[in-house]
Amino acid sequence: MVRLSLIIAIATLVSTACKSGPTVDGTDTETYDASIAAIKVTLTEEDQERFDEVLKAFEYLYSDNVISSLNASEAIQNRIRSRLDGMEARDVFTDWTDRVDKAITALEEKQENTDAAMKNLRSVRVRGVEYYVQRGRSVVKLNIHNRTEHTISKVYFRGTLWRKEPRKWLLEDDFNYNIRYTEGRDLGPGDRAEWNFALLSPVWKRAPEDVDNLSLSVIVTRIDGAPEQPIYDAYTDRFTTKDRRRLQRLVSLKESIGTFEPEPEPETAPEETSSRN
Repeated sequence: MVRLSLIIAIATLVSTACKSGPTVDGTDTETYDASIAAIKVTLTEEDQERFDEVLKAFEYLYSDNVISSLNASEAIQNRIRSRLDGMEARDVFTDWTDRVDKAITALEEKQENTDAAMKNLRSVRVRGVEYYVQRGRSVVKLNIHNRTEHTISKVYFRGTLWRKEPRKWLLEDDFNYNIRYTEGRDLGPGDRAEWNFALLSPVWKRAPEDVDNLSLSVIVTRIDGAPEQPIYDAYTDRFTTKDRRRLQRLVSLKESIGTFEPEPEPETAPEETSSRN
């Protein structure tokens, strides 16, 4: 046990010795602000501005993972202080680069997966969409054609309600139709069907009463083979408009901040030596 403690202590000393400049102290807000100021003093004016940009970029990076609340800003700051604690300027820049690269890659993969699924889902054709109200409930009527090679037990849709005149987006909602449960059979390859079913989400209570001036557009976002087993899925973890804006913002931040290359220390002139004849 003593030997282990000694190893840890030595490792800590070595790590500390390797630090060549001031580091972030994330103990609390005051120590954090003071340590940030101390770090910035060691940087060029240009790098000071970029360092501030990195700290703000961290706030944006963490903002997507914090539950929306009145103290969200405080929670983000606490996470940043904890994350950067003990880091030098170079460490902060390196950590930002690593994390933004991972975030961008994850969003790009999500976009690729959604696009690939949506491309395959085009083979499930939706036609003749009608929207009306019956007994106080919003109802959709549509025709569907399974042009895939798969047998489908359940279809997921995303519907967007529009006002016709003037043209205006009103609301959007996800809903599904359980073919096996409702029809008692699946929709096979090449099969066509006509369905009308109620839209039960509370979202539809916001729909205007003037049905004649409304139109509903519907796309397929997922199909299941066996129950709860997706064949093509652009619903469960789809790339949303919010994701698109976030990806664009992260790429822009990465490009504007760039990489951190501290100015090299000036070389010392070699000492002159004299030789005697």
